[in-house]
Amino acid sequence: MKRAMLIVAGATLVACTQGGGKSSSGTALQASCEALISAETGVQAADVNTVSTESVPTGTITTVEVAGAQAPWLCLADAAGVVIGVEYSQDG
Repeated sequence: MKRAMLIVAGATLVACTQGGGKSSSGTALQASCEALISAETGVQAADVNTVSTESVPTGTITTVEVAGAQAPWLCLADAAGVVIGVEYSQDG
């Protein structure tokens, strides 16, 4: 549990410390999501790839494919671009 919280904090810091315009922060968010999901699943970073990022009223949802997974993972971020969690999109 502590490890997951540290990973979330680290991913958040990465997203916050990379400056730039809108596309740069979007890229930083996607990289943070991929790193967090890679750590959560134990799959190498090269096998974790962002499919899309969708704006929602509360922030963004980034859809991420993971090699070997039957369904994509979701990365949720608040309106400020801070990752607040990841989850597997399929029950089970």
